[in-house]
Amino acid sequence: MASNILSAPQCADRQGLTLADRLAHEAASHVRVNPVVAREVTRFEVASARYTQLAAMDARRITPAEFDALATARQTMAIARATLAAAGQLHLIEAGQ
Repeated sequence: MASNILSAPQCADRQGLTLADRLAHEAASHVRVNPVVAREVTRFEVASARYTQLAAMDARRITPAEFDALATARQTMAIARATLAAAGQLHLIEAGQ
C-alpha cells in the first residue's frame, strides 16, 4: 500500500530547512545596506546618544568643552541625516523615534 506522506528533502539541514528555506529566511532576517549607509547610521546613533547625555546636563554647570561637544554631536547628526536622506534610507534612524 502506497503512502501519500512525502518525505523531507534529502538536502535539508539539521533544523529541517532546505537550502531554499534557509536563503529565504536569511534574506528576510537582515537589512542589507552599503558600508556608507551603515557608517552614517552608526555615526547618527553615537552622536544622538552623546547629544542626549549632554543636553540633560544642567546648563549652568556645562563646561566649554561639553558645550562644543554638544554642538559637534548636533552637527554630526545633521550630516548623517542628510547623507541618509540622499540615499533614501532615513527609515533606518527614524524607526525608533
